[in-house]
Amino acid sequence: MNNPNKIQYQQHPAIFLLEQWQLYLNGLDRVITFYANDAQPQSFEAMEWNRQYQHAYMPMALGDEMMPKLRELSAEKVAYQWLRPEHLPFIRQNHLSISQLDLFSEAQYLVLLIRSQVKQSCILSYLFFRNDCSNFGISDNKTQIETSHKAIIGNMASRFAEITLNNFQASKIKENTFRQQTKNILEARQLDVNKQQEEFSDWKKLWLDSYLLKLSERDGLNYVMSEKAEEFILTSNASYDRIKSAIDNCIDYICNLLPYTPGDELIIEQAYISLPSVPRAEVSTVKEQQPVSRQNKTMLLLDRLEEAADRLYQEGMPITSADVGASMLKPITAPAISDALRKNKVRILQLFEQYPQRWMTIRQYFKPVINLIAKNNQRLSISS
Repeated sequence: MNNPNKIQYQQHPAIFLLEQWQLYLNGLDRVITFYANDAQPQSFEAMEWNRQYQHAYMPMALGDEMMPKLRELSAEKVAYQWLRPEHLPFIRQNHLSISQLDLFSEAQYLVLLIRSQVKQSCILSYLFFRNDCSNFGISDNKTQIETSHKAIIGNMASRFAEITLNNFQASKIKENTFRQQTKNILEARQLDVNKQQEEFSDWKKLWLDSYLLKLSERDGLNYVMSEKAEEFILTSNASYDRIKSAIDNCIDYICNLLPYTPGDELIIEQAYISLPSVPRAEVSTVKEQQPVSRQNKTMLLLDRLEEAADRLYQEGMPITSADVGASMLKPITAPAISDALRKNKVRILQLFEQYPQRWMTIRQYFKPVINLIAKNNQRLSISS
């Protein structure tokens, strides 16, 4: 169906009902719908569907003189009415041509007005019927619609409009509820992500301050990082090793560039810090790796934990989940480490038994692994 106005109007119940009339009554040639303007409830808008115009929905221009009549019609309580052309509020009889009079003549067309209530407003639907039974799939188009037929058709059409609008409203409520629930879930997840990022940023700040202090004590100088340099480091996605190497190279450069005496304060500016991006070859190599088994993935996890823990141990730093996660070449959070150990618990214990001389640092000094081994030993002791 060619409908250029559908995107603009599809959310309004009156337009939704207009779309359904042609499906419910296949023989209709024309439907005109009047409905209250959402922004100005005392004003009305109109849309027309006409089979002659390739099923398009077209807005109708309404003059100010139409508004009182439409308000009067909306206030009436009759659910449906069969009308003659001269009873239509939007047709000016003195302006009708001969052909138009024939189009709307009682001998050829009948018009059914359906009043539908949506919340506090009324929808007026004008349905243009042929004066025969072809509207209802009967091939004999010589059989005219009788008065008894009109009462049945009016009641059915009125009931159809009521059911259609109720279903539309119920569907909108469900849709809005689903959207709100989805929004709440996404916002909650974003809060979790923001919290983890904040915690990681705080850790990086503490580590940076501690590392600069350690270097200052080593060299007998006072290394101070400018605000821009610090922000550059804290917002960088570079690995722990790359950041540490960049700071070391930066300090070597400053010491060679500037004259100084012991106890001097040396400012580290952002311009002095070089954080090279990951080489393309390295990225492509990672992407080209073939899928590995679960056991190999678990071994890779243990290797990464061992490498990070051993690095911290050599530097005399705490071997906590947060420190180990941040020290990895691809940093991860402490909750992510806990989750990985929990999911791979069985394979980790099997690998520890299979390779008793590997991963000694995390076995001895990394508490999550120590607790994992202890719980397994306790379980074996009880079962024996």
